[in-house]
Amino acid sequence: MLEERDLYFHKLKLTFEIALKLRGGPSLVFAHSMGNNVFRYFLEWLKLEIAPKHYIQWLDKHIHAYFAVGAPLLGSTESIRATLSGTTSGLPVSEGTARLMFNSFAASLWLLPFSEYCKADNIYWKHFFEGKGGYPHRQQCDEREYTSEYSGWPTTLVSIEVPTVRGMDAYPSIMDLTDNITSSMECGKPTLLSFSAREVSDGTLFKTIQDYDPQSKALIHQLEKYYQGDPVLNPLTPWERPPIKNVFCIYGIDSKTEVGYYFAPSGKPYPDNWIITDVIYEFERSLLSRSGHSVSGKPNNSSGDGTVSYNSLSMCKHWLGPKVNITRAPQAEHDGSDLQTSMNVEHNHGQDLFPNMTRAPHVKYITYFEDAESIPGWRTAVWELDKANHRNIVRMPVVMRELWLEMWHDMHPYSKSKFVTKAFRGPLRHEDCHWDYSKARCAFPEFCEYRYTFGDVHLGMSCRLKNSSTKLLRQYL
Repeated sequence: MLEERDLYFHKLKLTFEIALKLRGGPSLVFAHSMGNNVFRYFLEWLKLEIAPKHYIQWLDKHIHAYFAVGAPLLGSTESIRATLSGTTSGLPVSEGTARLMFNSFAASLWLLPFSEYCKADNIYWKHFFEGKGGYPHRQQCDEREYTSEYSGWPTTLVSIEVPTVRGMDAYPSIMDLTDNITSSMECGKPTLLSFSAREVSDGTLFKTIQDYDPQSKALIHQLEKYYQGDPVLNPLTPWERPPIKNVFCIYGIDSKTEVGYYFAPSGKPYPDNWIITDVIYEFERSLLSRSGHSVSGKPNNSSGDGTVSYNSLSMCKHWLGPKVNITRAPQAEHDGSDLQTSMNVEHNHGQDLFPNMTRAPHVKYITYFEDAESIPGWRTAVWELDKANHRNIVRMPVVMRELWLEMWHDMHPYSKSKFVTKAFRGPLRHEDCHWDYSKARCAFPEFCEYRYTFGDVHLGMSCRLKNSSTKLLRQYL
């Protein structure tokens, strides 16, 4: 009898196969945030379901391109906050209630941060030689895990004050709560313990605090059964580039993002038994604390998207080859005057790639890192969008515009270059035309004209495209 997981992925596989029959061509996969984790698991599951010689053939036939948007490739520190104190995400509930809700889903741990230096064992070979299930995933950590301080993260992820009392007194229940519990906890001198990303993902954090937190035993069970003991994949391990012809990794940068927390016992009953005493942020290539105290660490080259840290988002730069073309252009429509390009930039595997390019004040840019040479027949691209928020990036018109142009160019029989040109971006829809008040005319006069239609309530609504979209698109071939 098929497990529920296998049934779900069999349906997903069938969906791709039906789409191919109905549409006559392969599909585009657009995954956002945790959806990327699900798609990664599907690829690993598929590898065990299809004969090895047919696996790549199936992917080539059914999936043309994969767009990984806001992918937490090394997890997200916000999941620690949600696990220990709760994150309401705008819902009208208390943090304690949010914590109970978050921890009720075993998939929540899928977003825990983990080390980039610890790899999982080869499940493909264990599947054939040891059979499915019944064994934990062993992690192999290289030297950098033990010589670096933060497991590839900018700072210590969790610092937690452990109370001197243990057992039930550390987290009184509602029924057992008495007036002297809080005072007895405050009299003891707590011990401050720190945990790296590896110690969070392998369960060391939860094992250490299980005498002080009733939820920890359940979290340890979930980690051991559904992650370390999963027969297909331990998702708390670094990604390799998916074996898909075209991979685009898209994410926002330069937003203030949480990268570390300080916790302390609150003296209240579970689920409110921990409080956050300080938060560490990354912003503008530096580390800041909510309290104003100095922070030790190694800041990233940029900051994340407000939810996922930069080192986790930019992990996909490891998928780029040794020679990368870098282009920086304004996100808005432009004529190419503010375009910056560096060709065949050397890239060392496993290292970040930070372009030496300028930024004009008050202009939001998109930076493209493109590689179409390192793997014959495959293309890999990374798009970094200034100030793009994690939760809103999928609704940004610039993302939809670039995605559509790339696929239109890719599938057009007369396209000449490997990637769509970045030399200019003109309006493609009537909605892209607007009124330029400084010149008292429609902006982009070569593409847009003033053409009033009954119902227009302001000048910008009367600016419309001169020609059809087909003629405009020919410029991007």
